[in-house]
Amino acid sequence: MLEQSSRPLTRRSFLQMIGAGSAAVALAACAPAAPAPAQPTEAAAGEGAAPAAAAAATLTYWTGWSGFEFDALQALVDKFNAEHPETQFTMTTVFGQYEKVLTAIAGGNPPDVVSAVWLHQLVSMAARDGLTPVTEYAQRDGIDGTGYFPQFWDAWHWNDQLWGLMITSNSQVIAYRPDLFTEVGLDPASPPKSVAELDSAAQALEVVASNGDIERVGILPGGMLWWGQVFGGDFYDDANQKITANDSKIVAALEWASSYRARFGPEKVAAFQSGFGDYMSTQNSFFVGKEAMTQVGEWFIQFQKKFAPDLVMEFMPAPPPEGGRENCTTFNGSVFTIPNGVKNPDASWEFIRWLSEDENMGEFCFNIQNVPPKVGPATAERFVSDPRFQMAVDLLNGPNAFGPEKMPVNDLLYTRLAEAESAVFNGELTAQAALDRVTEEVQAELDKVMERMGS
Repeated sequence: MLEQSSRPLTRRSFLQMIGAGSAAVALAACAPAAPAPAQPTEAAAGEGAAPAAAAAATLTYWTGWSGFEFDALQALVDKFNAEHPETQFTMTTVFGQYEKVLTAIAGGNPPDVVSAVWLHQLVSMAARDGLTPVTEYAQRDGIDGTGYFPQFWDAWHWNDQLWGLMITSNSQVIAYRPDLFTEVGLDPASPPKSVAELDSAAQALEVVASNGDIERVGILPGGMLWWGQVFGGDFYDDANQKITANDSKIVAALEWASSYRARFGPEKVAAFQSGFGDYMSTQNSFFVGKEAMTQVGEWFIQFQKKFAPDLVMEFMPAPPPEGGRENCTTFNGSVFTIPNGVKNPDASWEFIRWLSEDENMGEFCFNIQNVPPKVGPATAERFVSDPRFQMAVDLLNGPNAFGPEKMPVNDLLYTRLAEAESAVFNGELTAQAALDRVTEEVQAELDKVMERMGS
């Protein structure tokens, strides 16, 4: 077991730190005291080294994956269990129930491993002693970042500690349908390179009935965390610990995205989207032709292969405006972590370490078409022989790939941005007013958190 802080942790204080919803914040029972610190079991150095076997145990792993992705991961868990008869992991999905993870950790009854921790939550959970650092384990086993893409290795560190590892990563792109481009006279071999070209193509692809009902959209842009940075904006000034969600370039991005809803009418957009089929199905709105372009990640390759195998689909980067960022993408993802207070952290680490081996990471990522965070698996022929996947990898390794900020109120920032986006799309607020409010509210919370942390 690695060093743990003895600072008391309550559900209220923990959930406030990570910016969870008001219902979760209302919980207020204290977690039990952390056990006495100890060092990890000695083992030979090297990534393949395993700690000394503990007593046979059944341990729990909570994941955010579901559907066929869960099944692919279950096969890997079964493989681990077959190779480690002394330690058997059972896996449970908490898809759509992510607050369950937070309350379990705060309540002192956590799973032994949890990957339903988003990268943007890592700092806030670590800052409140919700997680066990894995720095000493990694050092013992010779895991020092060698072989990893540097942006990921850096993203898992905070306060001079390593807090977990990811075995998958994602890169945001726009998927488009060449058949629909050809149908309206657009060249599918030359997709839009600028916002102006994207606007023109989108309008050419739109199909609207005489009564204003939408039958097909070119694209419905959204997600300011991506588009705000495509437009050249920044959400946080780390040097001064200032939220900058009302950056003029982010305001411009939100005004631009809302212009699509204004042109159709918010109520028509809502009616159109209410007719979308299940996302993970053959009735996905893109697959059935209701969207000619849609915002996705490289994982959508596997969705297309599974649910629309005969459909031709291509990728393009987000087209920037003049002065924006070309080939801009964002990355997030699930971090495999050890919650504070688990009884057998050595076994928890061994599970994470094993999953992070090239063979196992590569197997899972290929089955669900995610980008492996390691260079070797990610650049293997089976991945990059698909030019769409190669594009995703290239974007992640370009100068305009952005991960979450290393600050403890990302959850609140993400929630408030989504609320602002919805309010502007529905015509309730201007982009400037909405983002001013986001900046003010999130800054106030950040100031409180930094004060509690003694910053």
